[in-house]
Amino acid sequence: MLQIGKKPKNAEGPQELLLDCHARIRSFTALAIRLASEEPAAPEEIAEAAKRIHRYHSVALPLHQEDEERSIAPRLSGVEEAVAVMRREHVALDELIARLLPMWDAVAQDPAQRPRLAAEMARLMSQLSALWDQHLSAEEALVFPAIQRVAEPQRILEEMRARRK
Repeated sequence: MLQIGKKPKNAEGPQELLLDCHARIRSFTALAIRLASEEPAAPEEIAEAAKRIHRYHSVALPLHQEDEERSIAPRLSGVEEAVAVMRREHVALDELIARLLPMWDAVAQDPAQRPRLAAEMARLMSQLSALWDQHLSAEEALVFPAIQRVAEPQRILEEMRARRK
């Protein structure tokens, strides 16, 4: 069955909320890789998985990137190069996702499209997965620790939560 795991725990602060988002990115990446495979699944499971993948990448992921770009990056100091790299990688990630979104939508609308689109989805997901591995690891190692030094973590958390209402 094409399904992802449990929902992450409630976040306590901005760093925890971002780590929860990264867990979801990893889960949806794994699900999208499985969708692009030949793993057997019922048509309704295929359609539901594609719908969830599409929704995550078109609704939730942009909110996460906005959190990083608008609430986190401007408040950080000492990691300017890591923030610049993060922003460039966001552009590359967005370009790959833009190419995948119509395929996920097509499979959500008609699961019989999966075999026709699987090879191209798999190729793009390989690129996306490699970029995510690099991007998430760098953020967690360089950017997230700097968040602990931010003077107003509660304000950041409020901004992040407001985006999701």
